[in-house]
Amino acid sequence: MQDDLTAAIEMHQSGQLTSADRLYRQVLAHEEDNADALHLLGVLRHQQGDHDKAVELIRRAIALRPNIPAFHANLAEAYRALGQFDRAAGSCRMALRLWPDYPEALGNLGLALQGLGRPEEAAEHFRQALRLQPKSATLHNGLGTVLRELGRFDEALDHFRQAVELDPKLALAQSNLGQLLLDRGRAEEALPHAQEAVNLQPDLAALHNNLGNVLRTLDRLVEARDAYTEALRLDPNLAKAYAHLGLTLQREGQFGDALPWMQQAVELEPDNAGWWENLGDLRMDREEPSEALTCYERVLALKPDRAATHNSLGWALQDEGRLTEAAEHFRTALRLDPDLGGAQLNIGGVHEELGELAEAETAFRAALGIQPRFAAAHARLATLLRGKLPDADRVALEQQLADPKISGESRATLLFGLAQVLDGQGDYARAAECLREANVLALEHAKRRHRDYDPAQHEQFVDNLLQASDASFFARTAGGGSDSRVPIFVFGLPRSGTTLIEQVLGSHSHIHGAGELVLVRRSFESIPAVVERSEWPIHCLPQLDADVVRRLAEQHLQWLSGMLPSPPTPLPSGERGEKPAPLSPLGRGVGGEGPARIVDKMPDNYMYLGLIAAMFPHAVLIHCRRDLRDVAVSCWLTNFRSIRWANDPDHIGARFTQYRRVMDHWRAALPIPIHEVDYEETVNNLEGVARRLIAACGLEWEPRCLEFHRLSRPIRTASVTQVRQPLYTQSVARWRNYERELADLFARLPAP
Repeated sequence: MQDDLTAAIEMHQSGQLTSADRLYRQVLAHEEDNADALHLLGVLRHQQGDHDKAVELIRRAIALRPNIPAFHANLAEAYRALGQFDRAAGSCRMALRLWPDYPEALGNLGLALQGLGRPEEAAEHFRQALRLQPKSATLHNGLGTVLRELGRFDEALDHFRQAVELDPKLALAQSNLGQLLLDRGRAEEALPHAQEAVNLQPDLAALHNNLGNVLRTLDRLVEARDAYTEALRLDPNLAKAYAHLGLTLQREGQFGDALPWMQQAVELEPDNAGWWENLGDLRMDREEPSEALTCYERVLALKPDRAATHNSLGWALQDEGRLTEAAEHFRTALRLDPDLGGAQLNIGGVHEELGELAEAETAFRAALGIQPRFAAAHARLATLLRGKLPDADRVALEQQLADPKISGESRATLLFGLAQVLDGQGDYARAAECLREANVLALEHAKRRHRDYDPAQHEQFVDNLLQASDASFFARTAGGGSDSRVPIFVFGLPRSGTTLIEQVLGSHSHIHGAGELVLVRRSFESIPAVVERSEWPIHCLPQLDADVVRRLAEQHLQWLSGMLPSPPTPLPSGERGEKPAPLSPLGRGVGGEGPARIVDKMPDNYMYLGLIAAMFPHAVLIHCRRDLRDVAVSCWLTNFRSIRWANDPDHIGARFTQYRRVMDHWRAALPIPIHEVDYEETVNNLEGVARRLIAACGLEWEPRCLEFHRLSRPIRTASVTQVRQPLYTQSVARWRNYERELADLFARLPAP
């Protein structure tokens, strides 16, 4: 039996675990009380991940020979692997009573104390162990992990480096050194260590995850995905690998593909606030603020004093139109972190949406008081005041632009703001110069984030859309749409006057302007689930019939019902010289309550008119048109949050060309009318246009529609300041101000 035990130990030490396991069990079959075999088989089980069995076996060995320090030290490691840190610490102390200068037991006690949240004590025990065994790579690595936790990063780096120098084959030390270098912003230096760790121990999932983190930071996203995938193959329950794979896909702009990975991370670790925060951010990227709300609320349930999350929750609430709650969370974020200038900036954004422009200016200035070099605050103030920006503010903005150290993204933000000021002051040549650089920088930033625009991809989408939305589509879906007359859809290119028209309509006592809703796109994207297919929505259009359209319309109305305001208060009799108009015979809104009509003003809905007409054959469709040159100038001037095609003249020209194709198709194919509204006509004959649109909505005329700028409602759009003013004509033929400077842009637009 002694020969078998010796052979088992040799195999164990050489990594032949299966053979060692067989021989240990063979020894125990003949001598069940062999303490050494029990102990070493327990160690082997611990190495294989069966920590409960390891505890059982080592405790049996201790019962037979209680005075062996190594037995207690290894039992401590098995307990630690089970998360039983108190028991682990107790076993280490027993080993140290038997051998006070036992380096490994001191190191294991350090690990147990670290698990108990006592890093200072843990560090002291590691130092004691290193005084006894200064050349131990394992002890240097352990002390490095504790020092990193204590925020003593330079010391931690030194110990990780010593560990790697003493034992270059210690995979955990290589990985820890790489991860800390990554955390310190030295990704290039981290990469070889993360790669070596994986080469040394390719069966450890955490090392592949760490390698993925380095590769993701270096923007080597395909390789990062491969690393995370391998980590999950080795350990399907590694929550952080799911989260990091989702983050990688999110960075690539693949928001839909990222979602299930992020969701899996929070399912595996439902109390991990970081994963919930990541999922909330992804939901915001997907323009799903209501779903993001749930995620951020979960974060705050776990960590109520997290200022950044209060700020994020406020942003999601603002997106949902819940401005009072949004402002409260922004204020809470500031109370928790008075240096969080972004929260103060967002308070200004709430005031701006509410038309409280003086208060917005005060808030933007307060943000600059917190962060004097806050590019977004400088730009928001400049955009708000435009040509009226005081000289001192303009000088501060230009001084920041002169700083060679500012990032490209911040520089672009400042340039867009300065261009608004110059445009307002009539300095069009210099405004064009700023815009040219700003748009180039914005384009570069989008490419770095893998969110650049692909005109060919959009053209292919339009090809598929028009092919699927032919006469047979409308014949196949006829009769399936809702009878609801509630929806009004206002659409067109951005900056074509959609906000103005919504404001005019929303001034009517029986029309509610709901802003830019994503419901149509959500209905479109839900088509695969409704028809039970796994293809892209565009490829599922041929599967739509009357029954599917009816279900889509019912689903859409359910979503819309959650956005209804309280029933409108009728105007008092005689206000503005007229008795309030009686309620239209069309009836109330969804569920019999609310306004008779609801405006969904989403410019891009022009792409989904076929689906809209099928779902709501009684809807009012209002197409806002404007001279494409004026639209192009306005887009070129605007620092959009989510429009990806507005920074490149070629992209603008291609997008406008496809827009023309789509609208020409709908005019010929759509079974319901499209009400065309020209911006230029609206400016010159507001009452005539407004009367025509109110009549198209089946409602009686109300003069208050001409005083749209008095309407008290939140407005979230780049046009927020313009629609708070009476109608003006300065934006008609605005392109002439840039006829020479932007000739290359105008040349790319489709012919009038």
